Amino acid sequence: MAEEELFLRREGHSATVVINRPDQRNAITHDMWLRFPALLKEAEDEPDVRVVMITGAGDKAFSAGADIKDFEKTRSTPELSRNYRHGVEAACDALVGMTKPTMAVIRGYCIGGGFELSLHADLRVGDDTTKMGLPAAKRGIAIGHAFLSRLEHLAGAANTSYILLSARMLSAAESHNAGLLSSVVPAGALDDYVAKLVDDIADASPISHRIHKGVIEDLINYGSLDQVPDERRALTMTAEASEDFQEGVRSFMEKRKPRFSGR
Repeated sequence: MAEEELFLRREGHSATVVINRPDQRNAITHDMWLRFPALLKEAEDEPDVRVVMITGAGDKAFSAGADIKDFEKTRSTPELSRNYRHGVEAACDALVGMTKPTMAVIRGYCIGGGFELSLHADLRVGDDTTKMGLPAAKRGIAIGHAFLSRLEHLAGAANTSYILLSARMLSAAESHNAGLLSSVVPAGALDDYVAKLVDDIADASPISHRIHKGVIEDLINYGSLDQVPDERRALTMTAEASEDFQEGVRSFMEKRKPRFSGR
């Protein structure tokens, strides 16, 4: 059952983790949170995969968050809540730790734990049915520093306060304006948009992607450029020692499309 509710699908240069509980608006159980790291590692270890996506089955929800029916078993005591939180954080950390570009593909509801998961992807693209929010205050739940620092990095302090204190859901347009969605397309056009975006990402240098992801995470984690250690700031210089750099220059001179190896 766990494999059916959460599974990895491969197609061309992409792999997609599918949250497959459409009748429950793709609510995520504790066992499903625990499975995310292994599925993401499987995609990370697949050499032909250049882009890793997460999406929800159906067209009603990316994920409506944690499965409340699961709470009695998994969050009814402080100790259980800590264990549950560790599972959520491990899933999000595994997504952040991917060296390959990651994308949350969103239709319908993206709230609570689903919202939190999506914000740990590099990109979030949605259609105009998307609704995003964090109604933690409606359940007496408090969100910790690590996630809120990420939310604030993307949306700013004012939007973060509004999202938390109002506990309202944002429309697709509001989410885009707040910096939570990278792009929004009309309902029915999302698959074609994502396919083209995957092709553009897959055609670019995996070396560049890996380094850029590391630089962005450094700026999130250290807070400002002057706090980033010198050895991390030297990371970008390694690109010019790569085969991808040589291929990029050579293909430009030869007026052809580059064929990057990721080495």
